[in-house]
Amino acid sequence: MPEGNKKFHEFAVKSILFKGHADLYLCFLKAEKIAHVLSVLQLRSASDTAEKMQTLVSAASRLPETILHFAAGEIDVTVILADLFSLLSATRLAGTQQFIANENSAILCNEYEKLAEKIAGGTRLSPFINEGDFVLPSLPISETILPLMPASETLQPVPIVKDIKGQTKGLKDKQTDLNKRTSLILEFVRKHKNVSIKDIAKVIKGFSEKTIQRELTLLISQGLVEKRGERRWSIYSPK
Repeated sequence: MPEGNKKFHEFAVKSILFKGHADLYLCFLKAEKIAHVLSVLQLRSASDTAEKMQTLVSAASRLPETILHFAAGEIDVTVILADLFSLLSATRLAGTQQFIANENSAILCNEYEKLAEKIAGGTRLSPFINEGDFVLPSLPISETILPLMPASETLQPVPIVKDIKGQTKGLKDKQTDLNKRTSLILEFVRKHKNVSIKDIAKVIKGFSEKTIQRELTLLISQGLVEKRGERRWSIYSPK
């Protein structure tokens, strides 16, 4: 990322288009860079070769715009992946037909492959939930004093199980495991900063992403961790 444009990049990732989607903004920049490289190769080619490259250069130049519309939620991820695979095929063919050198074709294809993996890896088919899904509407004061259950109903205690040595198990062991898990997650966030749930799951084994998400929600409520971004682009850092 050019240092001279740092201020604008900071504005871009905080804008309504890319807020919480920094990776997608980097994909936009990558697509733009590849289009520039292809344009330079076209300009440096002989006139007949440059003419044959025009279709490839035009398609590459449209990809950054496609990523912008994807970020705006106007198109589905399948559309952008279809464009990327088409560009991959066209770039390989340009190398075979010697419009561009095989070495350059290989480098460009590698960049397009990374771009496709990044975009495809950032999407999930399942719906997401966040804290906002649990916000309750305000009720009139008269309604809030109603009991949550009839007075005759009482909560039953959690059963305590004894092992063969007579040592009690149950809530105490579960609470110990919970505290240990929460501490591991908090330590990881404090050490690495700006991490995703996937980053945590790769290092702290044995816990599902849903479990890690619940622990992070608890840490946020305790004021120990803050969250930026939404859904698959959520990033967590220490407060």
